[in-house]
Amino acid sequence: MASREVSNSASPSALANRPLPPAFRSIQDVLNEQGVAIGSLVNVVGVVRDVRLPIQTRKDWKCSMTIFDKSTDNENIGIGMDVFGPEKEMPNLAYGDVVLIKSAKVQNYRCDIRLLSNVRTDVYVYSAPAIPMPPKSAKDALKPRAGLKANQPTDKEHEYVSWMYHAVNKDTLPSAAEFEEQANRSLNIKEKFSLLKDVRDGGFYDLIVDVIKDPYDLLDKVSMWVTDYTENDRFFEYPWDDSTAETGRDGDPFGYTSAFQNPKNTAWPGPVGKLCLQLTCWEPHARYLRSQVRAGKWISLRNVQIKYGRNGGYLEGFLREDRMYSSRLGVDVLELTEDPDKRLKDAIRRKHDYVKKMKQQPEKFRDDKGSNAKGTKQKGKGEPPVTLNSRQKRKLNRARVKQKIEQQQVQQAELLGLNKQVRCESEDQPVSSLDRILDGVSWKRAGANGEELVALPFTNIKFRANVRVVDFRPRRLEDFAAWRRETDFDVLSDYDGGSEFESDGQSGTLDNFAAPRIWEWRFALELEDASPKAKGEKPERLWALVDNIETQQLISMDASDLHADPDQLSLLREQLFKLWGNLEECKRPEYEAHLESIRRANALEPPPDSSDNEAEPGGSKQTGGGRPLAKVSNKPFTCCLQQYGLEIDEADPTKCDAGEGKRYQRFFKLFGTRIT
Repeated sequence: MASREVSNSASPSALANRPLPPAFRSIQDVLNEQGVAIGSLVNVVGVVRDVRLPIQTRKDWKCSMTIFDKSTDNENIGIGMDVFGPEKEMPNLAYGDVVLIKSAKVQNYRCDIRLLSNVRTDVYVYSAPAIPMPPKSAKDALKPRAGLKANQPTDKEHEYVSWMYHAVNKDTLPSAAEFEEQANRSLNIKEKFSLLKDVRDGGFYDLIVDVIKDPYDLLDKVSMWVTDYTENDRFFEYPWDDSTAETGRDGDPFGYTSAFQNPKNTAWPGPVGKLCLQLTCWEPHARYLRSQVRAGKWISLRNVQIKYGRNGGYLEGFLREDRMYSSRLGVDVLELTEDPDKRLKDAIRRKHDYVKKMKQQPEKFRDDKGSNAKGTKQKGKGEPPVTLNSRQKRKLNRARVKQKIEQQQVQQAELLGLNKQVRCESEDQPVSSLDRILDGVSWKRAGANGEELVALPFTNIKFRANVRVVDFRPRRLEDFAAWRRETDFDVLSDYDGGSEFESDGQSGTLDNFAAPRIWEWRFALELEDASPKAKGEKPERLWALVDNIETQQLISMDASDLHADPDQLSLLREQLFKLWGNLEECKRPEYEAHLESIRRANALEPPPDSSDNEAEPGGSKQTGGGRPLAKVSNKPFTCCLQQYGLEIDEADPTKCDAGEGKRYQRFFKLFGTRIT
């Protein structure tokens, strides 16, 4: 494969925009499924971004490529294509070549839109250095290739290849050396399959495993537990308990039904002992796992990194994005066909043997898989135990406590039915109830009569809490964004606009209206504790401010004039519906009644008849207009809250703890939370 640079210069007149040839589609349309259905045949033309050289499969040869065109040249994205056929018919692809593809099948493979060759597909390759400047035809640049059909490109298609090659932005192409290195590396295929009992720290492995628990969504990644029913002495040891034996007797040995349908069952649902690997997966694998994988599924994993976790005590697995092919998935769900892969069949047989042993000999199984002797870690068969020093013991105990807390939080989330569309950071932080968050903090100090307690007005502490939204301010979504004048101070990274909000426009001069405006989010949510309460006990509530930066993270939108932008307002309403359900709908009659009371007061009209406020049969609360208020229906979610204090005016000198005429007032703000 010759290394060569690609030209990206041409006269402006020659590069005037040109439509696609008849029956061809842009790559962006195919990726967006815009008028292109999965399973249909399409014609596309594009520049080669990367290539995987031909390799032999069971029946044929296969090569892969990624191409892009004018519709995707500025986004560093393209569409992949797999070509199957005899070795002599594999396309000869070089750096910067243009391919014209006819009748390729569109497929959604593991959540990735790709093209696939079939018996009707033709792939025509144009050598990049030989493609002339438009409007000349690229016919002479066409490379000869065996196996092409009679459906040769037309003159218009040859001319379009010349135009597209010189008009497309090639800045996203790798260098010629990088292209060649990646292509050659694609041939370095080695067998990396391994059983879990054989994995070691620092290695990369292909695995076939059984999913023990549903993938746990960690916002930017997914965590789950898997096994192939082989034992590794470097894995965490899950102990036996009575509930594990019970699930084995009732025909559900791993708790796939009882542990999840009954969250109070705290038994570890997977096999006991050192058989399970904790696996953390990032995008794009996490997206596929969330939608396609559940407990009890068999999956294959490719290129899983094995290393010791953060606690340094046990091996864990990590599946990250492929650096060369960012959209490539390393996960496949395996279907249990009549003739499965031998490696899958062996794993299923090991599972069968494990279940049979646990059901038939539970007492012996419990003795074998109970717990290790305190203070020792068994390295392997026939090897003497290694005594842990005090530091290692503390580290091991901290890891066990942390894992226990994580499992308890997962069970509590399942019990509460938390909204999975809302995620927050600091997943390792324990969840606090609003009762604890609202409790005052006292400080001991020496006084005239000895030690005394002083109540602090506020503390700078951050929390995680399970809450639901029960109210919001302002009363209208249109007022959630406010504007202020642009100033020179906006270039300062720590400048937050101060108190210069001027949404009402009553700032004094007409210059304020002519000055550039900066729109920022500004609203507050009333949050109610979602933790289980005793019968008759009311849950605590608090108001939390959501500032501009945190709102951008929460709803993934920038502030704008919502009064003049109905599309943005509709998008905001849709995002907040995921957060608070039908709360806005329930609060609308209340707000309309509030406006009506203001109108009556201004018009000096008497209030509505008291009968309008009586409850209808069935106990529904009424608004001022006689309409019942709908019941709020929304799911609780986990969020991050920060407590802080501000100075406010105070007339009572005995309460002035922030200086003369000032006292501290405690406030809360929401942060680190996002609607996915």
